[in-house]
Amino acid sequence: MHHGQGDWLPARAALHASGLYFQLRDIRAAELDDPFMQESIARSRAPERYVQILPGDLGRASPGTTPAGLIFHVARCGSTLVSQLLKQHGGVVVYAEPPPVNEILRPPQPWPRPQMIAALRSLGAAFAAHAARPYIIKCTSWNTLHCDLLAEAFPQTPWVFCVRDPVEVCVSLLQRPPGWLLGADEMSARFAAIVDPRREATSNEELVARAYAALCDAVARLDPARGCVVGYESLPAAVWEVVAPHFALQVDVATRARMAQAATRPAKAPMGAATIFTADGDAKQAAASDALRRAIGEHARPALEKLVPGFRLFGYSGAARE
Repeated sequence: MHHGQGDWLPARAALHASGLYFQLRDIRAAELDDPFMQESIARSRAPERYVQILPGDLGRASPGTTPAGLIFHVARCGSTLVSQLLKQHGGVVVYAEPPPVNEILRPPQPWPRPQMIAALRSLGAAFAAHAARPYIIKCTSWNTLHCDLLAEAFPQTPWVFCVRDPVEVCVSLLQRPPGWLLGADEMSARFAAIVDPRREATSNEELVARAYAALCDAVARLDPARGCVVGYESLPAAVWEVVAPHFALQVDVATRARMAQAATRPAKAPMGAATIFTADGDAKQAAASDALRRAIGEHARPALEKLVPGFRLFGYSGAARE
């Protein structure tokens, strides 16, 4: 059943010399309950159709189609909790790690910068048409390496950068490598070249520490007036106290109660799973090898601490935990 123009979700994107192509799926905004947009798409048997935006029309988006907020992050740092709690706010649609953003930004990027930015603006217009209200894009962790493109595409949009103690993040990355890092495939090799351009890392420990640093360095180049850094320790309260107001979202007592209730569940748990969130910071600290701590001390922590003084910061202690 087709529900109307606004229900066509941009599910995939491809940028070619002949223009930008979207695969649209007939999935309503209210159906995007899963932790990641790709999971909602995979569950759906909705019809699909394709649209082409000609090169001359790329980037022609009206002013009201930009996101209400962008969420950048270092991975394994609570960003999914942030996006899942924002979904409890009835006045906004959250697109969590949308595949079309990945497909436009994925390296190698063969298109000139102006064309990339125009493609992102056209994608924003497609999300705005689907949402029919304010919307937020929660980026994939590696998207943060290209946060300058997103910030330029949407110059009025505020953003947050979610961080966590680099030891806990890097232990998680080593234990469960993300799809873009530490793989044996060409994509992992491309990202390794971005986060370690001189190929100086001699171990996985050093590579994840350099990746963390590269994410911080990318955000450090953005305009601090538009963004704030949100530390893992400040969650979940920072979502209703900091992130929502930063994105111009009002949070009433009922919304805050829904957010607090949702925060008792693991953010990445499958829909309907009856599980309770348990903290894992101490276990991750205990699992960190001396080699990892050395690499973090050399690369990741200095990048984070260099970033922090220039930005409004919520909930990052700054001190290395031993």
